[in-house]
Amino acid sequence: MWTVTGWALAVWLKLTLVLAVAVGAAWWLLPTGSGWFPLILITAAVIEVWAVRALAAEWTYAARSSWWWQR
Repeated sequence: MWTVTGWALAVWLKLTLVLAVAVGAAWWLLPTGSGWFPLILITAAVIEVWAVRALAAEWTYAARSSWWWQR
C-alpha cells in the first residue's frame, strides 16, 4: 500500500509544482491590470482540487483491495 501512497504523493507534488510554476510565470509575465491572471489562478485551483479528488479516489480504490484496510 505504501507504493500506491508514494505514487499518489509524487503525482500530487509534481502537479502542484507545475501549477505553481505556471501561476508564477503568469504573475511575472502578464501586465498588472490583466484580467488573465485571475482566470489562470482560478483554473489552477480547479485543476488542483480535481487532481486531489481523483488521486484520493484512486488511493481509496487501491486501499479497498489491500488486506490492511479490511481490519
